[in-house]
Amino acid sequence: MTRWMSILLASLLALTVSAAPTPAWAQNQENSDNQDEQADEQAEEQAEAADQDDGLEKPAKPAPPRDPRNAVIEELVAEIGKLRAELLSMREEMAQARLEADLAKRELEELQQFIRDNREYGDDFAQYQAIKEIAEREERIRRQQETRAKREEEMARRRAERNMAAAQQEVIAAEQAEMEKYRRAGFEPLGLDAYLGRTGFFYHQQQQTGARVEYEPFLGRFLEPVQTSYIDYSEMTISGSALNASDEVRNLGIAIAFFDRRGNQVGATTVQINNARPDVPYPFTALVKMALDGPFASSSSWVLYADPVE
Repeated sequence: MTRWMSILLASLLALTVSAAPTPAWAQNQENSDNQDEQADEQAEEQAEAADQDDGLEKPAKPAPPRDPRNAVIEELVAEIGKLRAELLSMREEMAQARLEADLAKRELEELQQFIRDNREYGDDFAQYQAIKEIAEREERIRRQQETRAKREEEMARRRAERNMAAAQQEVIAAEQAEMEKYRRAGFEPLGLDAYLGRTGFFYHQQQQTGARVEYEPFLGRFLEPVQTSYIDYSEMTISGSALNASDEVRNLGIAIAFFDRRGNQVGATTVQINNARPDVPYPFTALVKMALDGPFASSSSWVLYADPVE
């Protein structure tokens, strides 16, 4: 452990040294050295060019001496690499130590459980093993029962949902069949189990008597009476039937409104039927005053009330 701590401290120190910023004087010195080296290289190139021009061969210039600082830097870099490798190895050893510690902890827990079981059941290992198997079998049976109960509960829930959906489908199908039956009889649903049959509309005709000027050679000019007829759109008679589709006797109130081509209401009437029995069509006829000088464009009907008779 002491060796590992020494290696860790050395690696941290090396990393700190390598990561520390370079002082200003060192940077200036390095810049000046670089400038000197560049000047020397330029001078050597010029000398070589002059020698080539003269056609003379001169002996090679000896290599400049190596800077001792570069050697120190290389040694430090190599030492840092070694420290990093040792640090990685130490991390692997620590991970392995954690795994071994966890394994030892599990073994210790099993041993403690064994000691407790031994104190409770004695030294008879066969009896202990049998009791342990019984406990495990009971635990498996309990889990199987819980799983079976959950599965049965889920199946019951799904069965109830299917039954509910089937019942709703039956109700919808019955309602649709009933509506189709009434439609075939000429009734349309208004809501609240009230239906309105096909309704007829009639505008009244008015007679108008006038005079027309006639001429005969022997009689001369004279007035001839003329009778004409026209449609009076200010009044309209409607006739239809209302039906109570519920299972009880009710008082029905049905409104019928008429509109022109711009959607303005131009007339309306209310049909009231008291004590309407189930599935019995009740005819009605009403005279409607219209605020229009032509035929209406559309109509609408709805239920005002449908009160059961007490």
